[in-house]
Amino acid sequence: MPQIIRTAPRYDMLFSEGIFNGTLLIGPDPLGLDFDYKVFLEARRKLRSIGLRMIDSKRGLEEYQEIFSLDDSSIKARIRLILGRNYHDNLQELWRETLTHEDFIYLKTHAGYGRHLSLSDDVGYFTDAMKEGSDHPRKRPYQLFYLDCCKSEMYYKEVLRDYVGDDIDLILHKWFCDYKIIGPVIVLINELMKGSDFETIVSKMNDEYGIPHFDVEDDPADMRLDRKMVTYSISQN
Repeated sequence: MPQIIRTAPRYDMLFSEGIFNGTLLIGPDPLGLDFDYKVFLEARRKLRSIGLRMIDSKRGLEEYQEIFSLDDSSIKARIRLILGRNYHDNLQELWRETLTHEDFIYLKTHAGYGRHLSLSDDVGYFTDAMKEGSDHPRKRPYQLFYLDCCKSEMYYKEVLRDYVGDDIDLILHKWFCDYKIIGPVIVLINELMKGSDFETIVSKMNDEYGIPHFDVEDDPADMRLDRKMVTYSISQN
């Protein structure tokens, strides 16, 4: 019997029990500047623009909420926006908890051109937490993970499968990206609340991103004006 390929997220699991919890974790600017704070402020503005309202705020963390309807069901969305540099509590524990309990995980980070995944100089506790989280007995049965960093499809598609298991759909970047761009993840959240399929989600995310810039390390054959940044990988389960 031929395998049926899904065309959309597993909404029945993503919004199970009428709840949708997501975390947006903004890592430090790769150039050591303050773009991460500006990205945080822009994410705040855009979350409000799609109807989410802030219900709690602490240093480095803001929590947003929206109640929406999908297929005649009422769903409560809770989105945490976190600025890693300023987070008031233990960032390691937050990351572990996020990997285990959140339905949607977004990580903006500098990927070191394939050498590491990092929100600080200590890479190990983030990658180790991924490994631990995939085996956690209370881990969510299905998750959506968006890794916003340069060429995450090339460098991390298979690595993430090893880290986080195969019960997760991945949103990835195909080319070198602009750290300052935050709009696509807000488009993603908005389309999830509409119940859109992957083709629609990725198309609108790419429209929001625009044309990826050309990098000196790009192959000349890839320097096309019609190339798209965002791609995805569907879980096999």
